Amino acid sequence: MRLHIRQSFFLSSTFLLLFFTLFCPNIASATFYYVATNGSDSNSGDKASPFQTIKKGVTALSAGDTLYVRTGTYTESILSWKTPIANGHSWDQPITVAAYPGDTVIITPPAGTAFFWINENAAKYLIIDGFIVDCQHMAWHGFKLHGGISRVRIANTEVRHAKYSSVLVTVTDTLGPTNPGYHEFIKMKVHHGGESTQDHGFYIETGHNLIEHSEIYANSGWGIHNYRSKYNFSNHNTYRYNMVHHNGLKGWACGIMLSSGEQGVAHNNFVYENPTGLCTLYRSTDNRFFNNLVFQNTTNGIYVGGGKENIRTGIYHNTVYANGDYGIFIGENAQGTEIINTIAYQNGTNIYLDPGQQTGTKSVNNLTTNPLFVNPKTNDFHLQAGSQAIDKGISINEIDYDHDGRKRPIGKTADIGAFESILDMEPPATPTGFKLLTSQ
Repeated sequence: MRLHIRQSFFLSSTFLLLFFTLFCPNIASATFYYVATNGSDSNSGDKASPFQTIKKGVTALSAGDTLYVRTGTYTESILSWKTPIANGHSWDQPITVAAYPGDTVIITPPAGTAFFWINENAAKYLIIDGFIVDCQHMAWHGFKLHGGISRVRIANTEVRHAKYSSVLVTVTDTLGPTNPGYHEFIKMKVHHGGESTQDHGFYIETGHNLIEHSEIYANSGWGIHNYRSKYNFSNHNTYRYNMVHHNGLKGWACGIMLSSGEQGVAHNNFVYENPTGLCTLYRSTDNRFFNNLVFQNTTNGIYVGGGKENIRTGIYHNTVYANGDYGIFIGENAQGTEIINTIAYQNGTNIYLDPGQQTGTKSVNNLTTNPLFVNPKTNDFHLQAGSQAIDKGISINEIDYDHDGRKRPIGKTADIGAFESILDMEPPATPTGFKLLTSQ
C-alpha cells in the first residue's frame, strides 16, 4: 500500500511539473530586477546589486518580470525604437516597471521626448506604476503610445508640466492587422500640461480605453480629448470616477469630450470649472453621459453638436448646476439626442434645444426647479427630504447604480439626478407572529 501511494504521488508530481513546464513556461522564471541611483549597469540587477538606469532594467525584462525603481530622480526616456521593450503574455504575466513600494521616484525626461514613447504594433501587456513624471515644460509628453500598440496600463502615476499633451494615444491612418487601444489609465494625476488649446491632459484616438479614478486639471487645452481627425477609431472608450476641473487655461475647451466613434461613456465623474464640462462633437454616435456632477463650468455644462453625424447622444441621471450660459445645449447637427432624468438647475439657461440646428431631441422627465440639494455651496448635491426629484425618475436600461454606487432604485422608482436619496429607503415592516419572552 505504501509503495502504491508513493508511486501515485511521484506520478502526480511528475505530471504537474510537466504541465507547468509545457503550458506555463514563464511562471517559475519570473524575476525581480532593481534600479537605484547608486547602482551600475554592469551589475546583475538584483536587490543587492541594482542597475543604475531604467533603460538597462527594461532590456532585462521578460514576460512576468518586474523592474523596481528605488528613490531618486532619473533623467531618462524609454523610446521603443532605441530601447527594446519585451511583451507580456497576459495581464497575469505582464511586464511591470514600478516605483519600489514606499519610494518616491521622479522622472524628468529630456527635452523633446517622453518617459515612455512606444511606437509598435503589438499587445504589450505592460504595467507602469507609481511614478512622478515631471516634464519641466521641456519633454513633449509624459507618455506617448502610437501605432498598433495595445494593452498598456499606467497606474498611480502623476504627469505634470508637459510641453504638449500629457498623455498622447495616437494611431496611423489605417488600423492594419492589429487592434490598437485597450489601454488603462488608473489613479493618475495629470495637470499643468501644454502651451495652447491644442495641448490636452489626455488625447485619445484609439478605442476600448479606460480612464478611471484620476484627477485631470489645469491643462492648457481639454481635460480628456477623445478625437481622431479623419476616421472613427475612438469607439467604446470609458471615462469614469474622475475629477476633471480647471482645464482650458488657454481658451475654450471641454472637460471630457467624446467624438470620432461610437458607444463611448463618461459616467460618475465630477466635472467643474472648465469652459464646458462634457461634450460630444464630430462624428459621435450612441455616446452616453450619466451619473455625472457637472457644475460651475463657465459656458456650458453639457454641449452636444459641433459638426456632422452627432447621433443619439444619451444624457441620463446627471446633475447639472450653476453653469454659466447653458446647463445643457443641444445644437449643430445633433440628431436624436435624449435628455432624461436629469437635474438642470440655476444655469444661465437650464436646457436649450437650438431650433435651427438640432433635430429629434427627446427631453423628458427632467427637473429644472429647486431640487432641494443638501448644500450646493459645498457641492453636496444629495437630495433633502421633500425633494421633487425623489421617486420621480423613469426606468432607463443599464443605469442600475447612482453616483455613490448605490443600487437604483432605492424607493419605489429611481430618483431624478445623479443621486438616489437614502431618505427614501423604506423602513422594515413591523414583525408579527412572535411571542415576547420575559425573565422572572
